Amino acid sequence: MLRFCFGASGAGKSTGLIEEIIKRSFNNTGNDFLLIVPDQFTMQTQKDVVRMHPSHAIMNIDVLSFGRLSHRVLEETSKSSFSVLDDVGKSLVLRRVADILGDRLPVIGGNMHKPGYIDEVKSTISEFMQYGIGDEALAILEEKSSSKAALNSKIKDLRLLYGEFLRYIQGKFITTEETLDILCKAIPKSPLLKDSVIVFDGFTGFTPIQYRVIKELLRVSKEVCVSLTIGPNENPYAGSFEEQELFMLTKKTVRDLEKIEYELCKEAGAISQGSLDFEAWRNIRNDEMSKKASGGDIFIRDEKVMRLKNNPPLAFLEQNLFRYNSCKYSKEQDSIQIFETQTTEEEVRRTMMKIRSLVRDEGYAYRDIAVVCGGLSSYGNLVKRAARKFDIPVYIDQNTGLLLNPFIEYITSAINIVISGYRYEDVFHYMRSGMTDFSKEDTDILENYVRALGIKGRKQWEDRFMRRMPTKFKRKKGKEDDTSELELIEKLDGMRAAISAELKPLFDAKGGTAAEITEALFKMIEGNDCSTKLERYKEKFEKFGDREKAKEYDQVYKKVSDILKQIAALIGDDKLELKEYKDILNVGFGDIEVGTIPQDVDRVIVGDIERTRLREIKALFFMGVNDGLIPANTGGGGILSDMDRQFLLDLDTGVELAPTPRQQMYIQRLYLYMNLTKPTDRLVLSYSELGTDGKSVRPAYLISKIESLYEGIEVERPEDAPFEEQVSCVNDSLDNLAEMMREYSLGILGDKEKTELSTLYEIVGKKYEEKSLLDKLTEAAFKHYEDKPLAKNIALALYGANLENSVSRLEKFASCCYSHFLRYGMGLSERKEYDFASADLGNVFHEVLEKYTSEIINRNISWKDLSKEESDEILNRALTESVDAYGETILLSNARNEFMVERIKRILIRTVDTLKYQISKGSFEPAYVEMDFREAGKIEEIDITLSEDEKRGIVESMKLHGRIDRVDLYEDSDHVYVKVIDFKSGGKKTESCIVILRPSASARYVYERSDRRKQENL
Repeated sequence: MLRFCFGASGAGKSTGLIEEIIKRSFNNTGNDFLLIVPDQFTMQTQKDVVRMHPSHAIMNIDVLSFGRLSHRVLEETSKSSFSVLDDVGKSLVLRRVADILGDRLPVIGGNMHKPGYIDEVKSTISEFMQYGIGDEALAILEEKSSSKAALNSKIKDLRLLYGEFLRYIQGKFITTEETLDILCKAIPKSPLLKDSVIVFDGFTGFTPIQYRVIKELLRVSKEVCVSLTIGPNENPYAGSFEEQELFMLTKKTVRDLEKIEYELCKEAGAISQGSLDFEAWRNIRNDEMSKKASGGDIFIRDEKVMRLKNNPPLAFLEQNLFRYNSCKYSKEQDSIQIFETQTTEEEVRRTMMKIRSLVRDEGYAYRDIAVVCGGLSSYGNLVKRAARKFDIPVYIDQNTGLLLNPFIEYITSAINIVISGYRYEDVFHYMRSGMTDFSKEDTDILENYVRALGIKGRKQWEDRFMRRMPTKFKRKKGKEDDTSELELIEKLDGMRAAISAELKPLFDAKGGTAAEITEALFKMIEGNDCSTKLERYKEKFEKFGDREKAKEYDQVYKKVSDILKQIAALIGDDKLELKEYKDILNVGFGDIEVGTIPQDVDRVIVGDIERTRLREIKALFFMGVNDGLIPANTGGGGILSDMDRQFLLDLDTGVELAPTPRQQMYIQRLYLYMNLTKPTDRLVLSYSELGTDGKSVRPAYLISKIESLYEGIEVERPEDAPFEEQVSCVNDSLDNLAEMMREYSLGILGDKEKTELSTLYEIVGKKYEEKSLLDKLTEAAFKHYEDKPLAKNIALALYGANLENSVSRLEKFASCCYSHFLRYGMGLSERKEYDFASADLGNVFHEVLEKYTSEIINRNISWKDLSKEESDEILNRALTESVDAYGETILLSNARNEFMVERIKRILIRTVDTLKYQISKGSFEPAYVEMDFREAGKIEEIDITLSEDEKRGIVESMKLHGRIDRVDLYEDSDHVYVKVIDFKSGGKKTESCIVILRPSASARYVYERSDRRKQENL
């Protein structure tokens, strides 16, 4: 028998049904009474039954969800010996099936490797299963959608993928959705369900597969009762209804359930074939059940619902929200409040202040208060931070993803190392994952070492480290922890050996089957003792009181292990490239979520309007009532788009899909109605002017709807409240105190604000008696930037009394003093990389030309008599020496750099040919190369004497140093002519200039050096 219990939100449907079940359970001790509720309701409903039961025990009453009902019945009937494919396994199979089908999926196949796309496909496949859509139904959709090519192609691909997916798992696994199909087959054999009384409470509707379960329950049970929310003035038996009606979902559910009962009556022979159609039977049935004094449909038609009978403003909201009337509440009220803030952070802060005020001033318990958000993903972390500041216990009702957990990072980076062949980023991501035994300092040293020496690839990482540490990375002597170079290299080689040993199983499994790769990963994980390390993390977070993180680290090892085992079970015999295996694994990791249950009895529940189920709350805070969040934007980029769904709905194919975005928007109104009527005392709605991205946002339509119902209701702006109302908690006041102290130090604080500052300073001082916090705040507030040079002693310690500057250093100082300080004062420089950049090209050119010119000068070879063959021989020798010695042999490290050597050689051959030609046509002869300024000794043009004011600053003198690439000389009987040449390898244009030198000390130096060289040659 099918019964209904109808009533408005808060009318007492659940309470009345529980009382009836308890009473009947005493009178019928041999019968079982099952109360089936949504998953989130099971614990609370069990508490309610125990609390209301005279014996304070459940006895022959059981509280279950659809999932728990399946588990109980399948276990009872010995049909639970099958493996359930969860969302993670579903993603893995879909990915593999798509790869097998390949080009046969022209629309979907090419996108399956894109991030997030497989989740969309999985969601669509799950929808097909939940709504009982098989191949025949998809064939109908494919045929009917032929006029729309893009949609038709998507349905073809989905049909093929869905069919192949089912064939792939046949005999191995069943999906979560299919457990209800198996439950349907097991229900007739269940002693638990035979002649039982079953009550469905807390549901707004059912999916087709759930309807099939209810149909089987109606066959075997004594009675099935379903509670549904509907206003007292509405007709739940209405034959027709519009999708925009508030209680449309209730009326549709009643009609669907009555159709099931009608079919069962026909099967049982209670209705002879053709005697009554559904509408006629339905009218008779509803007339009878609505008039029965007992055992019929229950109607709770109180003018004011039980929950809100003592709160007229909220009762008025329940009666008129989303109704098509012009009623207004004209009395003064404070049960419903609205406030706005500038930012979401301030909105959350103000909500916490109001919660704290209710608990402190009005005697509320935290469990009497709940918070729902328009967008929990945006508000969740903000609420956590604010709640810690205000010392308010909260429970965030959402699952947490584990994609960034150190254990998962450790596994993915290890696989990346094998794929890339020890790429720097992958190796040090692995070492810094938090799951290895290397310290941060040792990891930094190893990174400097391998980057400077260009160590990459499996061969180099599996060979011993023998080369010396580059000079700039050696530890400075004199430190207590000073380590000799040999010991350091041995230590680094030990780290290398440990890494290569850990990764060896994974390297050996490369190119193998999925099962072999999985086994290698387990060896690596067990060899590194990851379970013990995760246990230590868990204990650490428990010690700090972070139970959510502790729960995450407690579960992650098992969840990852389950995914690896699923891969081995599902696709273990398939040969996979390691990159493909990684992609499949990442899909699984992306689906891992950790759910928690409230750890405290007295806590504020924070959730959203659809998932969270609230009971027995006095105050409800509704944050994020902004356009775009209320109603939520449910449309978007699914496989079947909003337009596709609407098109299929308009075709009237008889195939039921999930609600379209338009339908979902109307359904959300029912959830809003049910949530806004939950509190018994007060409802507070809030919104912000700016979104989390800093852009302007509008309040949702709900705000104007509430304003139209209540005369005189005003939108508060608590940010404009007096100072006294801004101070609620000492921890929260620290930011305000710091800002006021800063304004005081700048002299811009008014007299009234100074008094407020003094009061706040005293309050905080009483809280933090040790004064260290206030001292730090005071010091920071009065600290201002002063443009003053370094102290003389510091400057002397950094730079010395006599500066030796190059022109490039002076240019650095002129462009940025701070950059000069970091480079030449602190001695900082960028990490040395084993790389050959464009700047290195010029260095090689200079070095080769220096060696080439020096050899010709030293051997007294005449430039005009130098043959082409001898010139090329000298150049080749200079180039070979330079290449062999440059940058730890980087120019010989790979084919690309070897090609660069050939290029350098070609350029240099043309260069020296040009130089030879220029010299042969003139009278000058090259005399010196790489001539250093300092070789000239102390002369005025190089050693710059500073003024008295400059001497009183930092230094006593400044000496310029640098090198001249080449100096050419020409001598006659009376003069020495000097030509200075600077080699340029870049494309930057420079202007030629002629400088006439007076016969000064610098010229005398060049002449004297030239004369000495001639005497030596003689």
